[in-house]
Amino acid sequence: MTSPLSKCLALGLSALGLALTGCGKAPASAPAAAPKAPAAISVKTAAAQEGPMPRYLRLTGEITAAQNAAVAADTTGKVIETPVERGTVVKAGDVLVQLDSRTAALNLVEAEANVVQAKSKLDLAESEVKRNTPLAQMKAVSDTEFARIKADRDAAAASLSASEARRDMARKTLGDATIRAPFDGTVAERFVTAGEYVMANSKVAQVIDLQHLRLLVNIAEPSVGLIKAGQKVEFSVTPFPGEFFTGTVKFIGAAVRAESRDLQVEAEVTNSDGRLRPGLFVEARLALPEQPAVTIPVSAVRADGAVQRVWVVESGQLSERLVEVGETNKDRIEIRRGVQKGENVVLSPGAEAADGVPVQTAPQS
Repeated sequence: MTSPLSKCLALGLSALGLALTGCGKAPASAPAAAPKAPAAISVKTAAAQEGPMPRYLRLTGEITAAQNAAVAADTTGKVIETPVERGTVVKAGDVLVQLDSRTAALNLVEAEANVVQAKSKLDLAESEVKRNTPLAQMKAVSDTEFARIKADRDAAAASLSASEARRDMARKTLGDATIRAPFDGTVAERFVTAGEYVMANSKVAQVIDLQHLRLLVNIAEPSVGLIKAGQKVEFSVTPFPGEFFTGTVKFIGAAVRAESRDLQVEAEVTNSDGRLRPGLFVEARLALPEQPAVTIPVSAVRADGAVQRVWVVESGQLSERLVEVGETNKDRIEIRRGVQKGENVVLSPGAEAADGVPVQTAPQS
C-alpha cells in the first residue's frame, strides 16, 4: 500500500522532469520577412520592325598594283648616278638611274656626220641624173652609162637611209643611258648603285603606281552568276579597322580554275590619299539585291565578346535574349534569331538590366 508521502514525492519528481525538459527547448523563431522586390528601372524601348536589308556576297582577297614595273636598263653601261631611293615619288620621265653616256654621245656625233656625208653624196647623184637625163634622151649618153648613173643615185639614197638608221640607233643608245620612270608612281626598291655595270636586261629599280590599285578576289563557282562588270565592291583592311573602301568590278576571268573551282575577278580601286598598299589582305563584300528582315536599332544590342544579347520587355519585366545578328544598315541591325517582329527591345541597356527586372517604359520618340 502506497503512502501519501510516496505519492507526493512521485508527483514532485514528475513536475521537475517536465520543467527540465521545457528548459532544453529553443525559443520559437520569428516569421521570416518576405524578400524585397527589386525596384523598377526606367528604360526607353523601340519595336522590332521588318524592313529591307542589304545582302552581300562575302569575299576575301588581296590588293595589287595596277602598274608594277621592274624597270630594265635596255642598254649596257656603267652606273654613275642613282638619284632615287626607296619611297621616292616619281613622275613619268623622272630619272631613276644615269649611266655613263660619253661613248654613246660620241657615237651619235659620228652618226650625224655620216648622215650629212650621205646626203651630200645623194645630192650629187641626183644632180648627175638630172644632168644626164636630156643627154640620154638624145642618145648622147649610152643607155648603159645612164643606168649606171641612176644606180649610183639609188645606192646613195640607200646609203643615206642606212646612215639615218645608224644615227637614230645612236640617238636611242644615248637616250637609254638615262633610265627614266615609265609612269607616275613610287620607287619600291633600287637594285643598282654607282659604279656597277649593267646589261640590257638588268633590273635597276621597281616602280609601283600607288594611286591606281586593283582588288583581286576569288569567286566560288556557285556565286559566279552574281558577278558582273560595274558592280561596286566594299572592303576593309586590318590597318584601318571599321573603315570601308570601295572599288568597281572591271575585269572578270574567262574561265573557272579547275584546281580551286573559283573565278578570279579584279576591281579597280582609286587610292588618291595613298593609304592603301599592294599586298594588303582584304575582307570584301559585294552588294546583292535587298531582302526583308527583322531589324532593331543598333543601340539595343550589347556585345559581350562573341555573344550578342538584347533585353525585351514582356509583361512589365525584362527578358534577356541571346540573338544572332546579320547585316547593318545605318543605325539598324538585322536580327536573324532571338527577337520577333513587334517585340519591344530596350535601347542602350545599362548594367542594371537583368532578366526579370521590372521596368517603366518610355517608347522611343
